[in-house]
Amino acid sequence: MNPTYIIYLTMFLGFPLLGLVLSNYVDLQAYKKYFLWAFLLFTTHNLLFYLGFSLKGDYPDYLIFSLEYLYLSLTIYRLYKVRNLTSKILRGIGTTILILGFLQGVVGILLFIVVSQDYETDQIYTFVSDNKDYQTRRYSFGFATLDDTRHTFETYRRYKYLPFEKLINKTDLFALKSGLNFGDGSFRVAMTNRNKKQILEFSSSEGKTHTVTVD
Repeated sequence: MNPTYIIYLTMFLGFPLLGLVLSNYVDLQAYKKYFLWAFLLFTTHNLLFYLGFSLKGDYPDYLIFSLEYLYLSLTIYRLYKVRNLTSKILRGIGTTILILGFLQGVVGILLFIVVSQDYETDQIYTFVSDNKDYQTRRYSFGFATLDDTRHTFETYRRYKYLPFEKLINKTDLFALKSGLNFGDGSFRVAMTNRNKKQILEFSSSEGKTHTVTVD
């Protein structure tokens, strides 16, 4: 099992059950005291993630999303102790989300290779352009029964003294369609400037290249 798969199962299967247990022990007044701070923390993280900013690496953001799911589970269970109409509506919606998430986790147990391989980095390319640091991470998805393998390349602008990175490009390339040799030890990713535009270039030693304009 890879770390992504473990986080995935813990979030959808373990945390709803843990939230149910904790809801019987967490003091309501203490929960209300920290509810707003937790809400602001997770909302800020979600907004930054939506804008393309994330913590460096594959796993920190997954872990934060997992804790957010635990927070959601605990909140929904706490709503069962409140009797007004708004609480009933919110806990109905929240319970539906938890049930769907739990079912997704069950499916994940049966199809863990499918749900996890596309989120696990299998190659990292680090390079510098105009004194700026970049990192491209590759995620591969395919089976022996498929004619082609999809490789997803996510390129991040990295900041030397900050724990953040910004997603600037996501490109899907297929082994057969692109003509690129992804198993080539000389396969490289680079950034160049052409006509005042940033160009992301994927190339292998046979001379095959694929370029993408970075917005």
